[in-house]
Amino acid sequence: MTLSVVNAGASYKAISKPNSSLSSSGKIRVVLLLTVIPCCIAVGFAWLGAWLVLPFVGLEIFALGFAFYHVNSHTEDYESICIDGDSLVVERRTRQQFSQFVLSPYWAKLVRHELPNGELRLGLLSHGKEFEIGRYLTKKQRELLAGQIYKRIGTPYK
Repeated sequence: MTLSVVNAGASYKAISKPNSSLSSSGKIRVVLLLTVIPCCIAVGFAWLGAWLVLPFVGLEIFALGFAFYHVNSHTEDYESICIDGDSLVVERRTRQQFSQFVLSPYWAKLVRHELPNGELRLGLLSHGKEFEIGRYLTKKQRELLAGQIYKRIGTPYK
């Protein structure tokens, strides 16, 4: 998870994205490698008479392709929190969906939820609606984000 923070005068912007350790060409190479090797092994076993291996390798390749499709569909996901003057804007892109929440920092309240397993969840509460923030961050990064937002909106959090 990456967290980028930009401070420009009175404005503040934090952008978080999930890790993407492989490039598009790297993903293609990994998929090809993980497809060709099992296919060669399966053909070898089928040639020896164990032809029932082929459907299972087909299922494995289908599951692998689906997993890489799912991961690839989330490569452009991000979350952006921008505080500038009297507006607090949370932008979120998940898969092909884009959402934007515009709040007043004077009315917004930062909320912390400590889960029984030790995980920390953050939210912005305004006018009875709560928006989760920091989904792509680790617990330590969420603590840092909570402190930075607290300094800028000035409302206590629980």
